[in-house]
Amino acid sequence: MKLSRSRLSVALVGFLSAGFLLHASAAEPAKTKSSQPSPKASDAKLPGLAAPDYIPETARTLLRKKMERHGQDARELMFGVTLLQYDIAKAAAQRIASEPRFVRPIAGGEDDLNALLPERFFVLQDESRTRAQAVATAAEKKDDKALAESYGRLVETCVACHSAYLHRQ
Repeated sequence: MKLSRSRLSVALVGFLSAGFLLHASAAEPAKTKSSQPSPKASDAKLPGLAAPDYIPETARTLLRKKMERHGQDARELMFGVTLLQYDIAKAAAQRIASEPRFVRPIAGGEDDLNALLPERFFVLQDESRTRAQAVATAAEKKDDKALAESYGRLVETCVACHSAYLHRQ
């Protein structure tokens, strides 16, 4: 059976989402009942993006707080899209589209966190907003094909942004 381009997109998004879900589930530490305090995030290897060497630890701490919220929204969006829960997908996409952005570096701000990030990061940040808005629109219309395609394009942007961040592209 030959898959059409739209069905191929839907299948690709489904496979990517399932893989992400399985990876996230496997990477989560088992919860045990213990009287010992849980280890600090810095002590445990938590699933997530690796820390790039070019950003100092204090700046990574600030980024980590923002990205934890972003990651939660991305997981909720993945489930909402994959399970065709339109209201959940729309709300998560709208949160991603409206989350505060990092501003591009300004003259004299060479020591700011923003000056450490590559220019491509800012371009992709803007692109993610536009693509998240498209996901929200498709979810609102309950257009499964547009939802899958727009979500796939958003995930492409996510991967490109993570790559730009890690490899300072």
